[in-house]
Amino acid sequence: MPRFLVVVDGTAEAAVALDKAMDVAAAAGGELILLGVEREPSAWELHRRKRFQGVANEMLARANSSAAARGIRTSTRVEQGDKADVITHIAGQERCDQIFVAEARSTFTDRLISAFTAACTGRIAERVISDAGVPVTVVAPKTKR
Repeated sequence: MPRFLVVVDGTAEAAVALDKAMDVAAAAGGELILLGVEREPSAWELHRRKRFQGVANEMLARANSSAAARGIRTSTRVEQGDKADVITHIAGQERCDQIFVAEARSTFTDRLISAFTAACTGRIAERVISDAGVPVTVVAPKTKR
């Protein structure tokens, strides 16, 4: 049974990636690994940790319900750390056959900031593509027509 990792973060872009991953999983008779990735909390945020976990679990529960309605087997995980590193690590650990990530929003400001920071951190999707040992599908957001 093929296994597909999809990153769920509550954004509209991630919802589009989830839809695409569900289409592929349903057609292939595969399983979805739904991954929520949280950044490491600051010292100030540590006392609010339960609230952050609740948000991630709620997003994953909604994604899980959508997949279950289509008859797709799922498992969920919430991990902390650098998003690209976590995605590639979990894909390997879960023996996934493919990764689905959402394309980042691409406004002028986003591109400008990305141009300044790319040399230091790289964009998440680019880093996942570079580091993953499996195919990565970067799903573009739906455009208004």
